[in-house]
Amino acid sequence: MAALAGPAAADCPTTPDDPVCKPWAGTLVPTVIGVMYAPSSFGGVWYGGGVEAAMAWADNTPASGPSHGKLRFDLAALGDTGAGAGAPGGAMAMYRLGGQVSFERNASRAWGIPYFDVDVGGLWTHATGSRLFADGGVGVYVYAKRAAIVDVEVDGLLPFSNPSQLAGVRAQLAVSYALW
Repeated sequence: MAALAGPAAADCPTTPDDPVCKPWAGTLVPTVIGVMYAPSSFGGVWYGGGVEAAMAWADNTPASGPSHGKLRFDLAALGDTGAGAGAPGGAMAMYRLGGQVSFERNASRAWGIPYFDVDVGGLWTHATGSRLFADGGVGVYVYAKRAAIVDVEVDGLLPFSNPSQLAGVRAQLAVSYALW
């Protein structure tokens, strides 16, 4: 039976009648984010939330390039869980500017679309002062339609100074809603 089966095709048709297949772009998509940051040796795990201003698009057509993407700027406030005595405690401000693009070209669905992302940004705590960083990783558009986008990502964060203390893992849950 396996030898007789033809190749599977999940592409959108050339004339998209399915709403998932119609290209769209949304300017300034407001977003709420939840953030987790686990540095290698700077206190415990940091948790918090914030906002993101993003421009998102989807193009489920045979055209070259990624089917989904987002250009974004986000700002978050985090608190330290404290990893015992000597932990820095307090609050952290984190901001990033970057983008994400899907691995796939003609996804033809509104869920489970993998992407990669790259950002540059900064973080500030009372103990460290201001530190710039770069991060990159992978994520998935859990749900991606014109009116709403839910995505989850995991990044490796590499600071430009104090990498032995501040390098770590950053995870984010983002919920976007188009106002128009």
